[in-house]
Amino acid sequence: MSAFTVELTNKPGQPARVCQVLANANVNLILSGTAHGDSGTAAFIADDEAAAREALRAEGIEFTERTALTIRMDNTPGSGAATFRKLADAGLNVDLFLPIRISDEQFFAVICVDDVDRARAALGDVVVER
Repeated sequence: MSAFTVELTNKPGQPARVCQVLANANVNLILSGTAHGDSGTAAFIADDEAAAREALRAEGIEFTERTALTIRMDNTPGSGAATFRKLADAGLNVDLFLPIRISDEQFFAVICVDDVDRARAALGDVVVER
């Protein structure tokens, strides 16, 4: 699975443009974003990665695509701390964290790290294999 990021100008309509391009290609996504000053970043996973790539390229929207892992944690205080501690202890940096599903019992997120194989080993059964 991949996670995509698009760097945006922090002004009205930028996230709408990216979402519309993907909607026109019939791509469903889970999206998150943040802005700082004059710029921002949209991060998302797509149900059809090939169509997302093609649609973004066709519209001239620059993007980064990275290999991602889905992780599952108990939705309790300290679960995130324990998960991120395992990654830190393995010397891994988290470049992207995208919540994708939250219930009263569990929290699922997509992460991108510097080394997916080492993260998989460090996290063990926290990683959801697809």
